[in-house]
Amino acid sequence: MTGTIRHIVPPPRFTLDAVGYSYGDKHVLDQVSCEISAGDFLGIVGPNGAGKTTLLRLLSGMYAPAAGTVHADGSVVHTMPAKARARLIAHVPQMEPVMFPWSVSSMVLLGRHPHSAGLGYEREEDFAAVRQAMERVEISHLAKRSVTDLSGGELHRVLIARALAQETPVLLLDEPNAHLDIHHQVALFDLLASLHADEGRTVVIITHDLNLTSMYCDRVMLLDEGRLCALGTPEDVLREDMIQRHFRINVGVEMGNGRPVIQLRR
Repeated sequence: MTGTIRHIVPPPRFTLDAVGYSYGDKHVLDQVSCEISAGDFLGIVGPNGAGKTTLLRLLSGMYAPAAGTVHADGSVVHTMPAKARARLIAHVPQMEPVMFPWSVSSMVLLGRHPHSAGLGYEREEDFAAVRQAMERVEISHLAKRSVTDLSGGELHRVLIARALAQETPVLLLDEPNAHLDIHHQVALFDLLASLHADEGRTVVIITHDLNLTSMYCDRVMLLDEGRLCALGTPEDVLREDMIQRHFRINVGVEMGNGRPVIQLRR
């Protein structure tokens, strides 16, 4: 995954204060308080139903918390004007229903909406951002294909390219490697590491791959049953006792290149 994208404005610091959320009578987040520093590379892990996706949607401003607040540099995220928020935060969902047979390049161009005057009013810099985004996720050869003809992995790379074309200082990604083969998983994490280290972006990623989380993320957040159970370095969080307690599996953890390496035990 290659290419470069123009200068991105500095990311904000996120502050979550006693955040809670419910779906009807079901509480999915309870009293979550933490800070996500500007330029953080944060991996969010936890068992299914832990509240990870809900937390990411609260960070994006898609959801308003039922309790507590989510701030970005002092601004309440969900009350920000939609266009201003879209210039700040790009959100890549687990999957997105494809309703129209857009071409891949047209789908990626939707990421330029926060910066343009509207459909049909795009500038050359918008098309340049689209080309660069497609290069970075290795889908330039798919530019004219209909998104309805793509595999799950190809479509997910289109969604990632759309987020890159948005040129935001904050990227929120919900299991972006779930539909990717091992080559594209590693290429994606290499790209995210570059966006973080070379361009100073904040990257927050949900993933079930604890080893990729350990290898690439600077900090790890562990959620379980809607509660924040741990937040720290991979070495602090991805310990045998923590993994066994919250994921309910038998593992061994050894250090490799200064990072935890998790091995399943049968």
